[in-house]
Amino acid sequence: MSNVTDYNEVSKSYDTGRKAADAHVIKSLMEHFTGKDVKDMDLVDIGCGTGNYSEYFMQFEPNSLTLFDASEGMLNKAKGKVTTSASSKTKLSFHHVVLPDMPFPENSFDAGMINLVLHHLEENPDGKSFPNAAKALKEAFRVLRPGGVLTITTETPENLEGNWFAHLVPEATKRWYKRLPTHAHIKNMLEDAGFSMKSSYKTLMASYFPDQRDLEGPLHESWRNLNSFWAICTQSEIQDMVEKVTQMKNENSLREFFQKHDKTYSVGALEIFAAQK
Repeated sequence: MSNVTDYNEVSKSYDTGRKAADAHVIKSLMEHFTGKDVKDMDLVDIGCGTGNYSEYFMQFEPNSLTLFDASEGMLNKAKGKVTTSASSKTKLSFHHVVLPDMPFPENSFDAGMINLVLHHLEENPDGKSFPNAAKALKEAFRVLRPGGVLTITTETPENLEGNWFAHLVPEATKRWYKRLPTHAHIKNMLEDAGFSMKSSYKTLMASYFPDQRDLEGPLHESWRNLNSFWAICTQSEIQDMVEKVTQMKNENSLREFFQKHDKTYSVGALEIFAAQK
């Protein structure tokens, strides 16, 4: 269950502005390192949300696809979406599961994916250790078959530094930093779980959130609800931010602020990892 966002509520509007970022890359990583086609794989979508990534994979007719999430609202959206696009060749299963536990037998899956989930797992994040994330990765290792591949798509502290709107609420950003494992943290947790790191790279576009560069987006609650970062802000921080953005808009300095702080083109919007059992 997310320790940040009420996803039962967010699920109602989530798909209006979120996409399956770089799902084609995730597929390629899975196929390359397993040596199998997706159509011959048993896949698991760990923290599936509304099923955007699983919906993408359904077009390739995997042998089976297991989806689970801690939010019943998100899971119900995923059921409707993935079932609609389902092929009779793919065996589907949906489960209400709270990470880090994964109630599946050992050696159940050929590949798994964890997309924009890790930052939700810690109850009292300190930015130094991530016990729930570490346990989730150990569980992923257990349920994957030998040679199986796990992909992780996540935001790191460096990515956050390059996100322009994080600089609108500096105190909230300091708290959000503590939720984000660094590249080194993730590499170490994967290796501690038993995985061998195979690939890691940064995406230079926020394709998961197409309206990320909307300069007036922060003024609108509907826009903020599409990114869990804003859920960590206090009401007074939101109010101060709205006043600041409105002032910059009126002074025609908002674009200058954006250009000063937008560094996703150099530090990346997200990082994608691939590791093998």
